[in-house]
Amino acid sequence: MKLNSSDFEDGGDIPLKFTCQGEGISPTLSWSEIPAGAKSLALSLVDPDAPGGNFIHWLIINIPASASGIGQNETIGDELPNTTGNTDYIPPCPPSGKHRYIFTLYALDVDHLDPQIISDFEAAIKPYILDQAQLIGLYRKQ
Repeated sequence: MKLNSSDFEDGGDIPLKFTCQGEGISPTLSWSEIPAGAKSLALSLVDPDAPGGNFIHWLIINIPASASGIGQNETIGDELPNTTGNTDYIPPCPPSGKHRYIFTLYALDVDHLDPQIISDFEAAIKPYILDQAQLIGLYRKQ
C-alpha cells in the first residue's frame, strides 16, 4: 500500500499553504495498492513531537475502499474529533522546532464504523486493519 501527496515529498517540508501560517487547508493525498479485501479506509494525521505527546490533527473513517485520494481542502468519509475536540483538519503549527506530521492510511476489512460510538480511534480500527501506509511531512514555524 502506498500513500503520497502531490503537494510535498515523503520526509520533506510541508508547504506554508497547508499550515497555520498559510491557508491552513489540508493537502492533496493519493493512495494505491489497496489490498483486495479492503472494505473501507481510515486516515489519521498525528504530530508525535508535540510537547504533550501525540497531537491528533485529523481523523477520518468510512472512506470508500474504491476512493483513490482526497483533494486539497476536501474530505471524504466521516471525520472524528481531533485533540481539540473538533471534527476537522488542524493545520501544522508547532510551538517550537521542526515537527514530524505523520499521515497514516489504513485499509480495513469492515464496511462501516459508527462515528457516534468511537471514542478511541486506534482501538476502533485495530481489529480490522489489513494494511497501512505512511507519509511524513516536516514543518517548523517561520
